[in-house]
Amino acid sequence: MATIKETHDSFGGLKISNKDTINLSLFCELCKLLLLEPIQLLCCGTRLCRWCSNKGLPDSEPFTCLFCNIKQAKKQAHVDRGAERELKMIKVECYSCSWNGLYNDYKHLGQQHAYLQCSDCHEDFFSVNLYEEHRQEICTYRSIPCGLPGCIEHIKWSEIAIHYLSDKHQKILLKIITQHIVSKNHLANNSNCSTTTFDVACNMEQEFTTVNEKINIFLTEVDTYLNNSTQLKSEHDQIKVTYDSLIPQRNTVRKILKDDNEKINQHIQDQNEMEKKIDDIKHLQPFTKNLSLDSDSTITFSFIKHSHEMNVPFSMYSSKFKTSQFGYNFMLRV
Repeated sequence: MATIKETHDSFGGLKISNKDTINLSLFCELCKLLLLEPIQLLCCGTRLCRWCSNKGLPDSEPFTCLFCNIKQAKKQAHVDRGAERELKMIKVECYSCSWNGLYNDYKHLGQQHAYLQCSDCHEDFFSVNLYEEHRQEICTYRSIPCGLPGCIEHIKWSEIAIHYLSDKHQKILLKIITQHIVSKNHLANNSNCSTTTFDVACNMEQEFTTVNEKINIFLTEVDTYLNNSTQLKSEHDQIKVTYDSLIPQRNTVRKILKDDNEKINQHIQDQNEMEKKIDDIKHLQPFTKNLSLDSDSTITFSFIKHSHEMNVPFSMYSSKFKTSQFGYNFMLRV
């Protein structure tokens, strides 16, 4: 995939092909594309993509809104939760192929149409906003200017602290400091110097102080980021070691649970069979009471028929009986 040239627009939301079927309020007022990470201006309620707001509106103070011309002390905006809820419910169609689905499932773009690629880390992006934010603020391999007058090098963001401590950078910094001190002493000893020249010197000193303060702040932030990165990598390695050590235990526990489940199922099956046999024995259990002849020399036998046997073919058995104490056992079947 070829890296896109730097001449593309600096911001843009999501491209879709079914713009006519979606409410216009869900499109960014700057890039005119479907909102990506929507925010809303407090002054007039205008909806914008977050990155479009950051880069498309001025950060000057006081801030004058481009849409309603209201002047404020500074630009004020908040995350538009309402727009987020509306976006989750809309159906979008891919601008480049026949795919269609919900807004939240539009990862299809990143998988099939990521036409923007970072030239430093080669990560792919499907949105100009995501690409630009990555290039300007996120990519640790991005190149940034040194910022020191006289130093024209571009350094990788992750190596800026090393550059500040390099001999070349230190020599340029020392040269600037020396020139500033010499110029300041010369102006102090020259009583005939004009007020304008003195003002220029004061401005130079103020600019140098400002640059020095920014460098110190930036170095502190870089050290913090480097320490955090080292700590996160250490924690990641520790978690990976712990996870790898738990895999054999997980497999062992899984095997034990499987064996236990098989034993439990077998036990349940055996118990069900035993209960069935007990029920069968109960149904066939004979009565043991003594039978006697009636006045007409007949015997009345009791038959048992359960309710669940109604309206189905069945057989009934009498209790066992003997014609004599030591005779054969008989049973009547109907």
